[in-house]
Parts: sequence; structure tokens; C-alpha cells
Amino acid sequence: MRAIFLLFCICGILSCTNQQKEANNSTENAIPAALKPSAEKQPILKVDKPYVSLGRITEGDSVFHTFNFKNTGNLPLKIISVNASCGCTTPKWTTEIIQPGKKGFIRVKFDSKGKEGKLQKSITAYCNTLPAENRMAFKVEVLPKK
Repeated sequence: MRAIFLLFCICGILSCTNQQKEANNSTENAIPAALKPSAEKQPILKVDKPYVSLGRITEGDSVFHTFNFKNTGNLPLKIISVNASCGCTTPKWTTEIIQPGKKGFIRVKFDSKGKEGKLQKSITAYCNTLPAENRMAFKVEVLPKK
């Protein structure tokens, strides 16, 4: 029984590793050659506030937050995709190429339906940056309905 459990654990770990490699490969393949970073030229996604508190809300309510950022690098920045740590958080983002010195956004909607307590959620923007993963997060306290 332990051997079967161990086998399932190993398969799960390998599956997660392969999924991350596939995500990295798809990000790499989605970047045009002119936007690929190098040691001397690269875009940099600099978020104004990468970790924020959204306060308290009542279970069933939704709350929005916009993560504003600036491309502080010397190459145009392209967001390939944005993923949230949970299906309760929905991201939307700047789809245009962000030139050096220009600003963009990642807006998230958190739906507290079925949630309760102090929560923390993360958002990962996959871009043509080095590294490709750019993380931000928020915390929120969901109070029970009365």
C-alpha cells in the first residue's frame, strides 16, 4: 500500500515538473525574436506594489485590484499570459507591447463565493523577461455571511 502511495506521489511530482517545463516552452515560443531578452538588453516588469491587502469583504462579494507596473528595462515588454493561484481570481492585463519607460496593468477580480477566513492569492505574469515569471499577490479577509 505504501509503495502504491509513493508511486502516485512520484508520478504527481513528475507531472507538475513536466507541466512547468511545458509552460516555460510555450512562453518561450510565444515571444517574437525581436523581443527576446539577452544579458545586455531586456525588459523589466516593475510592479508599483507587488503585495497588497484588499481588506475585509463578506462571503459572496467580489473585490477588484489593479497591479500597475512600468517597463523599466531597455527592450519592449510583452505579457504572454497571466495565471492566478486559484479559480476564484480572474486576471485581465495589458495586451499591447509595453515600450521601455511605459506603463501597463494587471487587473484581478477575486470572487469570495464559498470562501471564508484570511486568504492569500498569487498571480504570475509570464513575460519576455528574465526570468519569465513575475509574481504579485494579495491578501483578503472573507467574513461569513450573517
